[in-house]
Amino acid sequence: MSPPPGRRRGPSKGDRREQAILDTARTLLARKPLAEITIDELAAGAEISRSSFYFYFDSKLAVVVALLHGLAGELDADAGPWLDGTGPDEPALRRSLTALAAIWRTHGRLLAGALAAAPGCPPIGEWRNSLRAAHVSRLAARIERERAAGLAPDGPEPHVLAGMIDDLRTAAFAGATDPERLVDDLVTVELRMLYGDLRVLHSPG
Repeated sequence: MSPPPGRRRGPSKGDRREQAILDTARTLLARKPLAEITIDELAAGAEISRSSFYFYFDSKLAVVVALLHGLAGELDADAGPWLDGTGPDEPALRRSLTALAAIWRTHGRLLAGALAAAPGCPPIGEWRNSLRAAHVSRLAARIERERAAGLAPDGPEPHVLAGMIDDLRTAAFAGATDPERLVDDLVTVELRMLYGDLRVLHSPG
């Protein structure tokens, strides 16, 4: 039976080799910085020649950018219930930050290296700016809703406050050896930034 139009039976050999390069890069980055990884190592891990590597990627940077784009969905996957919710929902924020901490534990070397390289590397800078803009926009919309409903006090302009929160969590996780240990503090700080007096969390309905 033929596959539906536009669908292959499965990944092509080229797809598998490209994925093997990405998997090799991810494994190597868990052990050492990008600067110490060679094209020969990436090719060997994918069981292809050095010349074949360049058929799939033109540089190590291109591999990193592909990995980062693959992570974009993961970084935002568990944020929805918090960003789209209402009120100082501590459990939802905690779940979102816990999921983010787990990603930083697994991919911290890649993410930290990307953030450090972003100012001087347009492809990585564009990735970072796009990811930040998307999160800041959704968080700013949440802040506006909370203030309009009288659930949060007035304060800094919503996009400014949202940007501060995004930068805070990124800076915290980028320098962490144990990201999960930061979750409690980040929950407290972010709720205070958004709602002021934390006693609102425990006040009678």
